[in-house]
Amino acid sequence: MTSPVVLSGQGLTMRFGGLTAMAEVDFELHRGEILGIIGPNGAGKSTLLNIITGIYLPSSGEVKLEGEVLNGLSPHKIVGRGIARTFQSSRLFPDLSVLDNVIIGRHSQTKSGVFDAIFRRGRANRELAESAAIAEDLLKAVSRDLFEQRHRPSGELPQADRRRLEIARALASQPKVLLLDEPSSGMDDNDTDALMDDIRGLCAAQPDLSLMIIEHDMRLIAALPQRVMVLDYGQKLADGPFEEVRLIPRVQEAYLGKKAVQNA
Repeated sequence: MTSPVVLSGQGLTMRFGGLTAMAEVDFELHRGEILGIIGPNGAGKSTLLNIITGIYLPSSGEVKLEGEVLNGLSPHKIVGRGIARTFQSSRLFPDLSVLDNVIIGRHSQTKSGVFDAIFRRGRANRELAESAAIAEDLLKAVSRDLFEQRHRPSGELPQADRRRLEIARALASQPKVLLLDEPSSGMDDNDTDALMDDIRGLCAAQPDLSLMIIEHDMRLIAALPQRVMVLDYGQKLADGPFEEVRLIPRVQEAYLGKKAVQNA
């Protein structure tokens, strides 16, 4: 039986002046599913993630999380509703430790503020201790090696570990949906293989977590998502299992060019 839809988009269109970056895109993401989003550069993949997370307000169409319309909510409120993401470029705090970076990701789940830090130190300290314990558990879940480096400044980490840390920090908000924007960027084949194992382990530990992954590495796309959606010039070309989608001529044209497909 198909699991319930947790995240959906209907008729999503995004215009910047006279440029249409996305046109009438529909999608569904089911609970516990991994959905891959692929397409050539400029296809609208990051635009889709920016719409979902409230960075962009779509020109038309709706995004819904478990039936609730998210249009118009701030990114902070969307995180609080249960959607977290990583970005193509690193957004870590390089001078802070690995552990502190994950604790910061807990901000949407904590209640203490400046008043508590000054006048209710006991409450603030208890909440900080709880966040630190949860952050350590997340680091263990994402990568045991990363946990062993939890007191190291994040700016000293190699690229592969930085990408893992960004995933751990996103998970700190306890999301229902995790959006990964090119998680294998800058990794070699060995690091990508290790990342795939990390994601498999994460999904096994959190079977209700839904993932949407934008990725150019077709090895990862072939190995992880149960379903793939293809975008090109802001339009949806195909949606289905990768082994079927990759054989569609229009998909091959988007990646290789029409002439290359005809000569193949």
